[in-house]
Amino acid sequence: MDQTAPRIGVVAILPEELGVMYDGEPVFDVVGADRPFGVTPEWLDSTRTKVAEIVARVPNDDPTKGRSGYRDGTPRLASNFYFVVRSLLPPLGIVIGGARNLGWLIASEWRTEPETILTDIEGWVAGPTEFVIPFPLRSKLDPALQEPYVRACREMLDLLAGVPGLETRRAAMATMLDDVLADPEFLALHTKELRPAMLKRWAERFGDDQLRRAFPNLSGNPLDLMVYGVNRLQSAYDKIAAATPETEQPFAAELGALLRQLGRTSTPAGLSFTGLGPSGAADVQKALDQKKDVLTPAEWRRRQLDRMSRAVEAGVPYQAREYLAAMYQVSASFNGLPNQPDAPKDLLMTVGFVRRLRDLNALRPTSPADAAVDPAGTPDPQRADPPVDGDPIADLNAMIGLGPVKTRVHELVAEAQVAKLRIDAGLRLPKPMGHLVFSGNPGTGKTTVARILAEVYRDLGMLSSGHLVEVGRADLVASYIGQTAPKVTEVVERALGGVLFIDEAYSLYNDSGKDFGREAIATLIQLMEKYRDNLVVVMAGYPGEMYQLLESNPGVKSRIRTFVNFPDYTDTELHKIFLHAVEQSGFVLGEGVSGLVLTGLQKVPRGPGFGNARTIRTLLERIATLQAVRLAALESPSLEEVRTIEPADVSNLSEESLRDLPRNRDPQAELAAMTGLTDVKATVQRLAAEAKADVLRAQAGMPPPERSRHLMFTGNPGTGKTTVARLVAQIYRDLGLLGVGQLVETTATNMVGEAYGRTGPKVRRLVDQALGGVLFVDEAYAFADLSDLGREAIATLIKLMEEHRDDLVVVLAGYTEPMERLFQLNPGLRSRVPTTVDFPDYSEPELEQIFAYLATKAGYVPAEDVLERIGPLLRQARNAEDFGNGRDVRNLFDAVVAQQAVRINALRDPSVEQIRALTAADVPAEWRTAETPVSMGFQVRR
Repeated sequence: MDQTAPRIGVVAILPEELGVMYDGEPVFDVVGADRPFGVTPEWLDSTRTKVAEIVARVPNDDPTKGRSGYRDGTPRLASNFYFVVRSLLPPLGIVIGGARNLGWLIASEWRTEPETILTDIEGWVAGPTEFVIPFPLRSKLDPALQEPYVRACREMLDLLAGVPGLETRRAAMATMLDDVLADPEFLALHTKELRPAMLKRWAERFGDDQLRRAFPNLSGNPLDLMVYGVNRLQSAYDKIAAATPETEQPFAAELGALLRQLGRTSTPAGLSFTGLGPSGAADVQKALDQKKDVLTPAEWRRRQLDRMSRAVEAGVPYQAREYLAAMYQVSASFNGLPNQPDAPKDLLMTVGFVRRLRDLNALRPTSPADAAVDPAGTPDPQRADPPVDGDPIADLNAMIGLGPVKTRVHELVAEAQVAKLRIDAGLRLPKPMGHLVFSGNPGTGKTTVARILAEVYRDLGMLSSGHLVEVGRADLVASYIGQTAPKVTEVVERALGGVLFIDEAYSLYNDSGKDFGREAIATLIQLMEKYRDNLVVVMAGYPGEMYQLLESNPGVKSRIRTFVNFPDYTDTELHKIFLHAVEQSGFVLGEGVSGLVLTGLQKVPRGPGFGNARTIRTLLERIATLQAVRLAALESPSLEEVRTIEPADVSNLSEESLRDLPRNRDPQAELAAMTGLTDVKATVQRLAAEAKADVLRAQAGMPPPERSRHLMFTGNPGTGKTTVARLVAQIYRDLGLLGVGQLVETTATNMVGEAYGRTGPKVRRLVDQALGGVLFVDEAYAFADLSDLGREAIATLIKLMEEHRDDLVVVLAGYTEPMERLFQLNPGLRSRVPTTVDFPDYSEPELEQIFAYLATKAGYVPAEDVLERIGPLLRQARNAEDFGNGRDVRNLFDAVVAQQAVRINALRDPSVEQIRALTAADVPAEWRTAETPVSMGFQVRR
């Protein structure tokens, strides 16, 4: 059959025998240069009948013992047919199609549950790594039955004659089985020796080049498989390059890039024995040494998929399939050297390739003459052509959760679309792109959204290529003077035309000043400005740390356009992600498993560092491990059993099994443990109860209440206002009312610009940072002292508080009496801040409790008379006009520790107990006496 002939009656990208994979008929397809094999009902029934006849002719040596997946009494020869098929699969070969379970389909009548045609077109299985002898060995079989069993397996091989993808190895295996049957002594050895010894004997006996080409894994030497795979990959690569010469590089360079992806720094032994030869192997090492083009695994996969897609469009689809199969085999070989091959999961491309073939198969290119046009010349809306490329916005919308993120990205896209129209209209305006901060916990989709944004900007013509370059601190910061700036420049130039994604960007900043991260930031600022028309920099990391980075460097802050906060996933969203991950992994869930997993997810605490989607990966890996332990006890588990996750595999997802997942303290328990603040705790508990009730009402389908959650905290310094605000953020986050739960601290003065027109943007920038959490404005009464600029700040803040009431809580904090002046400044503020929480000064006993807590937390053991000595000092501080409550206790504790340091330094070889002990001698006789009280211009409440 002509492998390039399109199907009759339609314009098709794929030839008929490849397009059949998507026509709904079952196929058995060994990916490579051979076409798929259509498994018709007639062929299946005929083959089943012939297998049954062969099995019936041979005595059953084990009629009672059940085997995994097979009914009791099933003849061993019937269950062995699976191994006959498996022995013919290419080493590390890829098998796709609805009939990829061919070995079990044919033996279906003996299966516990009859095998059926598979429906998921994206599923696939891999061939074995080791050579498979297709009949039982040693004690598995009565020696008298060895010859008829081998002869029966030889007959079964003939039933598979002509199956594409198997025929070459089938003929070679038939030759070897004929040789085994012709030598009684060699045949008898199979009943006496273990499989490893017999595999070695087969390798020694069958050294014919033709047999070795059919079975490159016969020798058991991983280098043989590597040499075979590299030659196969080079042949496919050269054919693709001939059809698409405009984008290909020398094969040695491509192979070097693959080795870098696998983390190798030198060419493996034996590479000179491939078609590359010694000089080609040397070229691979040269390419390997050039690290400027190192791609992330995702970008590497995308580049390979693009190459295969171009090959399909250029008319060489079978070479694209051969390239995929060879790439999988070579990657596994390289990854496993010097031991057994091991496929690297982050480089697997089978599902992506199958999807692209499906999309290309669905494509029907049309010419202008083919288009249906109405009399007015408008194309018929019912004939809209499907897009060739994927829709990145559709990909974004399909992501689970991330509502606020999607809204923000849609705003950015809308702005870019309008800007493009203005540019097309001849307006000379700068591109609206801007550098961004993506803040949030790990696993919340920051990298994925950055990639989607790059593709959207590319489609709009705002970026030239739309690729994503993902880097971290190690990729930007060098170890020696003068090396960091060139390193940053190289990374930026690699990202030009796309998005540079800097993960954990806050790690570039170091307070010590002895770190080259500052040089990296300085260089990055220059290049962000220089290439602003063809580069977007996305800095990503935890919310708190990212805000600190921006505050530490005004240059970075001035170039960041906006913040996008990525909320943690809810339990329900994580459950959906789990179900999707299960499907992608090829597993299926047994009855009741889904509910058990959801219950397990609800036990995972949330907090800083929570892994979100990464936690799902951890859970699935644990479940797979528990399933593997269960399956290991079975003699020969069926494919269905291997794929199915049973309740027993998730029954241990308890607190014990989740112990090493990221955890944090319960914020409500942390609040309850704080010293004093009885009325404050009661108020926060009431607010939490109201919030939880609102969540329950929403789940019951009731309309959401019109409730403002913004707060005013009044009280003297050091009374715990900031700490309680942080806990409120975490409580609301745990209840699902806030997406991230971070605390952003600022002051009224910091929110006001230096001149008219600068205050509004400054307030918006801070609100953007706080979205998904709490914006804590300390000394908020200062707005009233800042004249018109203060009024502008309050007016802007009120507007944003209303716009973001569903994902922002603003806490205005300060002294009690001055805070009342805020409501006079803008009457609209009182309705937006309905709750005032008053923080009283700590009593003397409470101050002593705080001191004892600080000492214990730091590992010290105070003597009984220490608290007696600090009592008068705390009383003296409490009577001072500038009393700082908890801050003063901290200062006193620091003074005690400093004096203790002087004391223990005078000891010779102090013991651990002496180092930890705080004594009355460590308490200073006088404290704060030299300080001058600071008058605030108003009466401080006592």
